[in-house]
Amino acid sequence: MRAFAVVLLLAVVAAPARAEPSIKLRFATIAPEGTGWAREVKAFAREIESGSDGRVAIHVYLGGIAGDDAEMGRRMRRDQLDGALSAGMLCQEVAPSFAVFRIPGLVQNRAEESYVQTRLFPRMQKEARKNGMVLLTTGSLGTDVVLSRVPIDSIETLRRLKLWQWDLDHTSVAFARAMGLQPVPLPVTDAGRAYEEGRTDGFIAIPSAIFGFQWFSRRLYMSQFPFAPLHGCALITSTAWDRLPAELRDVVEAASVKFGLRISETTRAQDEELLGGLFEKQGVRSVPVSPMLRAQFVEAAHAARDKLGEQLVPSDLLLQVQSFLADYRSVHH
Repeated sequence: MRAFAVVLLLAVVAAPARAEPSIKLRFATIAPEGTGWAREVKAFAREIESGSDGRVAIHVYLGGIAGDDAEMGRRMRRDQLDGALSAGMLCQEVAPSFAVFRIPGLVQNRAEESYVQTRLFPRMQKEARKNGMVLLTTGSLGTDVVLSRVPIDSIETLRRLKLWQWDLDHTSVAFARAMGLQPVPLPVTDAGRAYEEGRTDGFIAIPSAIFGFQWFSRRLYMSQFPFAPLHGCALITSTAWDRLPAELRDVVEAASVKFGLRISETTRAQDEELLGGLFEKQGVRSVPVSPMLRAQFVEAAHAARDKLGEQLVPSDLLLQVQSFLADYRSVHH
């Protein structure tokens, strides 16, 4: 027993003490508690804390406690936050090339998304740096669908409906209007109430947001038009990044890459489940989009792209993305 006690004492003395956090980082997101996104955000924080041997502590404000994407950006610039896990709008603000993904009908599927995003990432990183931010990673959050009070059986019906869109998503709102739609831009927090009060006839949103904010509970109709994918991102202020030692930057970068991949995979799996029957089990009635209606939608999207010109997306960026897509499709189609 005495020998055992000596060995145990030596083991305790020899064990390295876990360092007290020397750096504390404050991140925020609008992801609601209890969602797949929130779970991945927490895993991201834990991975950094573990990888740094406790030298970095991360506090994450979930569920929009620190405000929406616009407010999170303002807080970061006032040094009230060090980072944000954005649902896309802050990404577009600090790295405008993100807006190209919000062009309806341009990118057709997740594989094309990933191909284009990988090649645009260095450009986006440079844009973020110019705006005082470091772009750590990006992740696909899904493609918009329409949830409506009545079934959509024609392009005319789609254009008659007053559909909620996120007020911060300026690119999508502008394209919707150019296509002849009637978007109603409002904050995320007002979307459900606006529908209940009859100010809107439904939502244009990604499936995960429809699920996370419980909009599906209103027993609406769902149509899967070829709208546009939404990309989220992880950002940290240049000030916070520059004060990290090189070895801790490596830890944060490694955790960020994994986080982006997990977010994309979590969203893909959740979208397949939601669109594959879970929404219908909750009372949402799926309305197939006919080939003719899909073609009319794509035609309107292309006309909107020609009409808006360089107002929202620089021509060189659009041409670059179209070149990427042509390269991808030549091999995979």
